[in-house]
Amino acid sequence: MRGFTLSSILLGAFLASAFPLAAGAEGAAVVVPATLRDVRGESVDVAGLAASGRLVFVTLKATWCGVCREQLVRLREQLPRLRGCGATFIVLSPGPSDEIRRIADATDFPYPFVEDEGLALARSADLVLAPGQMVPALFVVNERREVVWMQKGRSGARFGDAALLEHLDCAPLHTARLDRAPSGVALLAGTLPEDG
Repeated sequence: MRGFTLSSILLGAFLASAFPLAAGAEGAAVVVPATLRDVRGESVDVAGLAASGRLVFVTLKATWCGVCREQLVRLREQLPRLRGCGATFIVLSPGPSDEIRRIADATDFPYPFVEDEGLALARSADLVLAPGQMVPALFVVNERREVVWMQKGRSGARFGDAALLEHLDCAPLHTARLDRAPSGVALLAGTLPEDG
């Protein structure tokens, strides 16, 4: 079971200062592959998704990150609004695949979950945090699969939902709920105890 440690608190404080929670990054240098394979062995047509809608990637710090799981639940609750604004998703996580499948099942987030083997995509997007960990982020790609917007960082106090909705020009249904932590949620990404 993972708990709070001084090093995890300091790492969270560093992340909060190094990666502004609401900052978007413009740039077309990073291009996502045209196809990916999800953790269930299915081919994901990234090019088709990017051409037909607003493709959003959600990165998970690691499979043990409780705040990252909460992000998926929060986004799932906003899906009617997000779909109405043309958004579709791919979840990107360090492995292993069996643990990512468990997260997909537990969160009931209805989009592909992809293991970023060797953190290749995270590396190209400058999202490698540590061995086996990536910076929690939301990023949007255009029809050419270029990263055109990114929000780095996630904590129990700020998830990035509002920034994503603003970028998509998609007014939130419940403004008061966005980017506010539920009571009792840890403030640092990845510092929640593992689920039972």
